[in-house]
Amino acid sequence: MGALDCVFDARRVAVVGASDEPDKVGATLMRNLERFTGEVVPISSSREDVAGRRAYKRLRDVPGGVDLAVAAVPARAVPGVVQDAAAAGVGAVVVLSGGFAETGAEGAELQAEVVAAARAVGLRIVGPNCLGVQNCATRLNASMAAGTPDAAGGISLATQSGAYGMAVYMLGLEQRMGFAKVYAAGNKADITDAEVLAQFGADDETRVICFFVESLADARGFLGVAREVSARKPILVTKTGRTAAGARAAMSHTAALAGDAEIWRAALEQAGVVVADSGLEMMDAARALDWQPVPSGPRVGIVTNSGGTGVELSDLLSEQRLEVPELSERLQAELAAALPAFGSARNPVDVTTAWARFAELYPLAIDRLARSGEVDLVVPVLLQRSAMDETVVAAVRDTVQALRDDGVEVPVYVCWVAPASARANAELLHGARVPTFEWPQRTARAAALAWRHGHGRGLARDVPTVAAVPAGLPPVGPGLLAADAAADIARAFGIVLPEQAVCGDADDAAAAAPRLGFPVAAKLAGGRHVHKTEAGGVRLGLADANAVRSAAQELLAIDPAAHVLVQQMADGVEVVVGALRDPVLGPVVMVGLGGVFVELLGDVAFALAPVGEGEALAAIASLRGHELLSGARGRPPVDLRALAATVVAASHLIAALPDVAELDLNPVLAGPKGAVAVDVRIVGAPAPRVPTASRGMLVGG
Repeated sequence: MGALDCVFDARRVAVVGASDEPDKVGATLMRNLERFTGEVVPISSSREDVAGRRAYKRLRDVPGGVDLAVAAVPARAVPGVVQDAAAAGVGAVVVLSGGFAETGAEGAELQAEVVAAARAVGLRIVGPNCLGVQNCATRLNASMAAGTPDAAGGISLATQSGAYGMAVYMLGLEQRMGFAKVYAAGNKADITDAEVLAQFGADDETRVICFFVESLADARGFLGVAREVSARKPILVTKTGRTAAGARAAMSHTAALAGDAEIWRAALEQAGVVVADSGLEMMDAARALDWQPVPSGPRVGIVTNSGGTGVELSDLLSEQRLEVPELSERLQAELAAALPAFGSARNPVDVTTAWARFAELYPLAIDRLARSGEVDLVVPVLLQRSAMDETVVAAVRDTVQALRDDGVEVPVYVCWVAPASARANAELLHGARVPTFEWPQRTARAAALAWRHGHGRGLARDVPTVAAVPAGLPPVGPGLLAADAAADIARAFGIVLPEQAVCGDADDAAAAAPRLGFPVAAKLAGGRHVHKTEAGGVRLGLADANAVRSAAQELLAIDPAAHVLVQQMADGVEVVVGALRDPVLGPVVMVGLGGVFVELLGDVAFALAPVGEGEALAAIASLRGHELLSGARGRPPVDLRALAATVVAASHLIAALPDVAELDLNPVLAGPKGAVAVDVRIVGAPAPRVPTASRGMLVGG
């Protein structure tokens, strides 16, 4: 049994504020619950019966108890309803009313009063300010969305926005998508997203999970549940508000690059979630995953009667990192034997404008491709002539059904490029659970999201464990740490640094260099310049003590308050590894290519910290320029495990030391024999503010 069974699997539902007046919310609820397989109990202070059912004045007056109550009353009346529900032993209350925290301080106080009363007795609150909930299997429609699907399906939808959720829901009904559960969270005053996700994950009727969210206050909890559920079921998330980047300090490249959207996407994908850019994309992918098998690979076979449309679709699929492979000579010969003389069997398979043969050629090509073992997904393109011919569409439908009956697990999605007058033919496909997507772009996105789930569910997910804090670390105060203190902390967590010395003047630098071994580098350390390269504060390849002394003098002339860091030279591909503390998601680690150009190139990957080696290697492999690390253009491949170890160490440092706000290892020089961080920057978190009388403390009488 799930923690929210009282919400979704209620057998006795009470409508508080039930009414027979058509324009009242209470009347809408009574109509929506007419088909509920359980019992509906009206609660009305003014009527003895509603909609032909006996009404009670209060919840506590109902004999036999109630599982779920739906409050259709003004906000000011909700605390009384909750107190009554608590006294009656009700499991949960759906609060549809607005007028709570979304309206300001007074509404927030009212919401807090409702939640406190509920939590005192273990009563759960859905909302407030929400659309409501549905369980399509039991015809439970405890929401303001009119009607319930005629047939329950496998998609469960959680939405924070009630109006948008209703729009997505209606779109799904129009396209014959079947829902299992629908949950509108509203203000999310009590039940968390993680709890809803866990409930959907345990629900046998839910095959695909969709979340449309504006915020995830319990982000780490949600991601922890997602990590477990995503191995069994697809989780699709659309998160709005992606472009409002948080204000971050600019003391490190990591912080400068860490936009909210990038971190959220990385965190969700790390947990196995498939991130959609819009609600439409999310529902398209949900339909694909609910109706057809999951793609087992990225290879797509296309069947079309338009060369131009086939090429456009191929381009769009390739941009989504899917493949449109040229078919084997054997398969091409087999297809060519059936195609018109001027057709193409390479992929896309072009059946040309042989209209009279479409009902023969489309099924033949779909069947051969799906059974060939050479593609993981088949996309027939149905354009005006083929889409408007019911015989052709029915033949495609029957072919897909035959593949399923024979146990062929290659999915088929139809790219639908047809006028509105052909919509009835699309319904033939939808009725057989063959999804259609209008135009190539929408088709490519749905295919890509479905493949991402198929690819991601097979990945091993590291169990995050935080390293113990090494003994004897220097204290971490607010602001930029001294170079030697930062180096000591980095080494303590296993980050490899070159031998180095922090020197107070040019003579000290010249004396230290021979001990380190020439050639050496000299850099500014401390002082007023945060980014040394931009200030001209780096000298490389110094071959003797005189060169070191001269370089140190030049550096101290730039900033007399600084020290000089003398360091062994290292070589390799320039990589940046960093970490920061996100205000919502907590510790985050980053890896990217480019060294001093990292902000210009923007080729970076983020992950929630701490990470293990597998997740670190996956982040490195996701970089657009990862081929530079694996031996492109004749370069020797770098030691990827050593680079991953640096990422892992940085992630443990930020996770284990809450006083560290930012860590920047830039550059890390990755070579065939290891990875060396030649510059370490650590920024301590600001000291917490102490309240004063001027900031709200009450003083005097």
